[in-house]
Amino acid sequence: MRRLRFGTAAACVIAVSLIGAAGVAQRTEAFTREEQNRIRAGELVARNVTRREGRFAMRGGTSWQLVHAPVDQVWAAVTDVRAYPHLIPALERARLVSQDGDERVVHMQHRYSFASASYFARVRLEPERHHMSFTLDRTRPHDLRAGRGFITLSSYEDDNTIVTWGVLADIGGGVVLDVFGPLVDDWLLKVPLCVRNHVEPGRHGC
Repeated sequence: MRRLRFGTAAACVIAVSLIGAAGVAQRTEAFTREEQNRIRAGELVARNVTRREGRFAMRGGTSWQLVHAPVDQVWAAVTDVRAYPHLIPALERARLVSQDGDERVVHMQHRYSFASASYFARVRLEPERHHMSFTLDRTRPHDLRAGRGFITLSSYEDDNTIVTWGVLADIGGGVVLDVFGPLVDDWLLKVPLCVRNHVEPGRHGC
C-alpha cells in the first residue's frame, strides 16, 4: 500500500480545530508520533473522555480514522440515515422523522442482548464543511440522559479522507451500565472505523 505522508501541521490543524470547535472533548493537543503512525497504518485512534457536567456523567471522547475514499463519497455515506445501522455499533434501526433544509430529526433504536435504548436526535448538516452535529432531543421520549456529538470529514492526499468523530453521552446507570459499560465505551468511539468498513470495498461490517 502506498505510504501516506502525515505532517505535524496537518495533524495539529485537524486535532485542534475539529475537537475544540465541537465542544465535545477536553484534550486539544496535536497527534503524538505514535498516533500519526497508527493513522497512517489504517488504525482507529481514540481518546476517551469521562467527566461530569452538572448532574450528568458524560462518557465518550474523540476518534479518527483514515478512509481510502474521496470526501464526497464518505459524506454521502454518513448523511444517509438508511446506512446508520452499518455505521453505529448496536444500532438496530434509524428513521428520518423530519427534515427542514439542513436540519433533521432522526429516531435511533439501539439493541444488544437484553438491553435496548431509543431516542431522537436533532441533527444539523453543514455540507460545505463536511460537518454534521447532533444533540439529544429532550422534548421527545429518550432513554439516554444526555448526549451530543459531531462528525467531520477532512480531505486528505489523493482522494483520501480523515473521519473525525466526537461524542459525549450519559447513558444512565444501573445493571445495564455495569454489564455493558466496557462495550459501550468501545462502541461510542468506533464509528469512524465502521464508516471505513462501510465505504471501502471488501471490508467486513462493524
